[in-house]
Amino acid sequence: MRLAVYSDVHGNLTALQTVLADIKKQAPDLIAFAGDLCLMGPRPRACLELARDSTDIFVYGNTDEMIHTPLSIPDAAPEAQRQRWESFNELAQWTRDQLGPEHLAWLARLPFSHRIGPTAVPTTDLLIVHANPLDVNQVIYPTAEFQTQQLGQVKWEQDEDGLRPLLATTAAGIIAFGHLHIPNVRRWGSTILANISSVNLPADGDERAKYSLLTWRKGDGWTVEKRVVAYNTHNEKEVLAFIKPPHLEKLLISMMK
Repeated sequence: MRLAVYSDVHGNLTALQTVLADIKKQAPDLIAFAGDLCLMGPRPRACLELARDSTDIFVYGNTDEMIHTPLSIPDAAPEAQRQRWESFNELAQWTRDQLGPEHLAWLARLPFSHRIGPTAVPTTDLLIVHANPLDVNQVIYPTAEFQTQQLGQVKWEQDEDGLRPLLATTAAGIIAFGHLHIPNVRRWGSTILANISSVNLPADGDERAKYSLLTWRKGDGWTVEKRVVAYNTHNEKEVLAFIKPPHLEKLLISMMK
């Protein structure tokens, strides 16, 4: 069994087209999407339509949820946070207008997770989620060793005990997810934690699009292959400048800090 899993398209049609073309060449048995399809990019409707035509399995992400459920801004929120959330809500409204009722309804029906069992034993299953098995917001971070080697510093502390609240109630051989746009693989006990990374908005310093191929072989279990594909970033930036979604430049800068 061989699956291609991609995540975090965020409305970038050029990157999505390139990733799906590369996936087609790999000829997987199934293609899965792990959330965050439309928000934060200039062509949300085209991305949704292409993904629907090309992908077998979907789960929703936190920004998919933001589209049909606007952020609730607490009265006591600091002014900087209030402005940022208001900008997100305005961009979400623009995205809703681009998608239209039928696509919005489809997006709202996406499931939280999808499980595939290569055997009858749950501890060999593949579980696909957006961020973690409990919600679409809390992050599973790379190990401190990976951060030091790949990012040059340890930005987030999350040891085995730190992972326990997110993973202790879930049985799976591998959990595939996105959310944090940094491709990496770590383990929690016997479970592989595979951040298959992002098609768009990379946070690892590499502007290319990423996805993963997950393979199950009897006797060997699950393996993860990171795929990295270059795409025409200049073309997507030109489209962004032409369409001008509200607040997007400001929000993208804030996300990259």
